[in-house]
Amino acid sequence: MRTVQTTDGSESAKRKPIFSPTRIATYLECAVKYRYIYLDRIGRFYQRPRASYSFGTTLHLVLRQFHEQGASLTSEELVQSLRQNWVQAGYTDAAEEAQHLAMGEQIVAAYRKEITQRSEPRELFATEKTLSYDMGRYILQGRVDRIDRHPDGTLEIIDYKSGLTTVTPEDVASSLAMCCYQLLVKRLYPQAPVCATIYCLRTGEAATVALSDDALEEFAKDLDRIVEQILQTDFTEVYPKRIPLCDTCDFLLRCTRFWQQSKRREDVCEEEPPPLNAESE
Repeated sequence: MRTVQTTDGSESAKRKPIFSPTRIATYLECAVKYRYIYLDRIGRFYQRPRASYSFGTTLHLVLRQFHEQGASLTSEELVQSLRQNWVQAGYTDAAEEAQHLAMGEQIVAAYRKEITQRSEPRELFATEKTLSYDMGRYILQGRVDRIDRHPDGTLEIIDYKSGLTTVTPEDVASSLAMCCYQLLVKRLYPQAPVCATIYCLRTGEAATVALSDDALEEFAKDLDRIVEQILQTDFTEVYPKRIPLCDTCDFLLRCTRFWQQSKRREDVCEEEPPPLNAESE
């Protein structure tokens, strides 16, 4: 089985569908939303900027630069980087944006302190790297925020969360994305022990889990079943249904129009007289 570490337009990548944790999670969340984004490709018309996305994007850019420059930037330089990379989209007003900017300055300063003062030596293995692996019927692909290599050779996948303030090992173990990242790293670097960490940027709290080889293989089988289900689904027969997530979905307006049109069609059918050849009761 051939492996691919980056999406380079290779023949294998073109021939097989590419599935990321986000794409798989979207299907599990709502098949209609999956259709809109990945098949109809109309997300750009409905998905609106959000402050949480912009804030997270900014922090990821700043931390990537920080590590790529050897974690040598001062707190003042990190704050300057934050301002230079600031993504403004999605904030409701200037006050909300200023509040997030102040929070961001505190986060990057605290992050720098944690990284520069940690006692355990470790090597930066990768930052903001896209990993891909040929799973047979499809390519599994994921973008990791950071990978550290410990002195014993362990590869630790670190995933930044800008919206979380607390996290548990159970959160990491149950995260589809973190399981996918562990599977990818283990398949690409089979000799190295692998673990995964969710790091809460707002508080510095973190939790780490290392799935066993057996657990990763079971997860791979589950992943194959889900992807096969997606590939076998006839999305032309998938229609919007109300679920709890509808109220916060960017596509609610589109689905609402579908429900309204369906209701009108039902009303018209009910008002139509029976066919002339209908049998009398």
